[in-house]
Amino acid sequence: MFDELTAICGPSCAGYPAYIATLNHDREGLSRIATEWTQALKRNFTPDDIICDGCRVPGGRRSAYWATCDIRNCAQSKGHITCAHCAACPCEKIVAPLARECLADLKKSLPDVR
Repeated sequence: MFDELTAICGPSCAGYPAYIATLNHDREGLSRIATEWTQALKRNFTPDDIICDGCRVPGGRRSAYWATCDIRNCAQSKGHITCAHCAACPCEKIVAPLARECLADLKKSLPDVR
């Protein structure tokens, strides 16, 4: 399904831990995710940096990572709503198996992508 909770990289934000913790006002969850992101991305994140209503939700709050996300920046620079709207998808930027799977499914539902 494609809606405003479909992330630029394909998966639905509805199942994404940062979105769920934001929605539930779960400070412990946001703190745990901040620690995970800090370790994985080698950049310091606080619980407030994790708050996210979805990367495509109009007027939504965005995580601190959103502005520097290579995947989002690439899609935006090409004028695409999601990576699935790009003829080069999936490219080397899409490494997460879930994202690759979701984008393949989404791409099937779109008119010809060039």
